[in-house]
Amino acid sequence: MTRAEQMRQYKADGHTSKEVAAKFNVSYGWARRVCKGIAPQLNNNSERDAARKIRDKSNGLLEYVSGYTIKEKPVKVRCRVCGGEFERTFHNLTTKGGVTCPHCVKAESEKNKQVKALSKTIQEQKKKAERFSRSQLISMRACVECGELFIPKSKSNIRCSSACTRKALNRSADARLNENNVVDKDITLTKLYKRDNGVCYLCGRKCNWNDYVTRSNGVVIAGDEYPSIEHVVPLSKGGLHCWNNVMLACRGCNTKKNAKILEA
Repeated sequence: MTRAEQMRQYKADGHTSKEVAAKFNVSYGWARRVCKGIAPQLNNNSERDAARKIRDKSNGLLEYVSGYTIKEKPVKVRCRVCGGEFERTFHNLTTKGGVTCPHCVKAESEKNKQVKALSKTIQEQKKKAERFSRSQLISMRACVECGELFIPKSKSNIRCSSACTRKALNRSADARLNENNVVDKDITLTKLYKRDNGVCYLCGRKCNWNDYVTRSNGVVIAGDEYPSIEHVVPLSKGGLHCWNNVMLACRGCNTKKNAKILEA
C-alpha cells in the first residue's frame, strides 16, 4: 500500500483531514488533496528520486535520511563529512546554492577562532622577543679578552666568562710582561688562535682547545696540544710582546723551543 493509499484509508476510518495531516506529517491542504485523489501519489520511487537529487545537488556531501513528503516540509539529512544530522526543507536542499552543514560551519568557526587566538599569541610573543632582543643588543659589550659579545652582569664586568678572567690573571702574573716590552696590550690567545687558524707554526698541526684536565681542586692542567702564545724572539732576549712577534704554537712545541731563536 502506498503512502497516499494509507492516508486515504486513515481518512476513510473516520478521521478528519487535520488528523491525517498530523499523522503523516504533511500540510492540511496536501492531506485534503491526497484524500480527494487529486494529488500525485507519493511512493518509494519519489523518495528515492528525492534522495538522489539531494545527493547530486550537494555534490555527494549530504545524504537523505528520512521525512520526505512534499517540498515544503523538512527533510532529515546527514552530512557525510562530520556525520551530523539536521533538517531542512527539500526545496532549500535542492536549490542552486544548496545547503551547508551547520555542524561543519560551527566547527570551522571554532577552528578559525582558535587559529586567530593562536596567531595573536604568537604575534605578542614575537613582539616581546623583539623588544627583549633590542634591549639585549643595547646592553651588550665586547669581551676585552676574546672579543665576543656578551651581556654584562654589572658595569664593571668586562670579560664574558671565568675562563677569560683566568687567562687575564695568568697573563698579569707573568713577570716577563711589563711596560718595557708590552707593545700590543690587546693580544689574547683567542685572537691569536683566530688569526693563525688554530695551526701551530712549529709543527703545522691543529691545536686542541679540549686538551686539558681539571683537577678536583679546580686547577687546570693543559696538555701538549693545547694552544699557547709563542714569541718568535723570546722576551728574555729582547723580543717584544707585539703582534709581529707572536705566533700560535701548541704547548708541547712551545716547551721544546723554550728560549731559542730559530734560524730562518
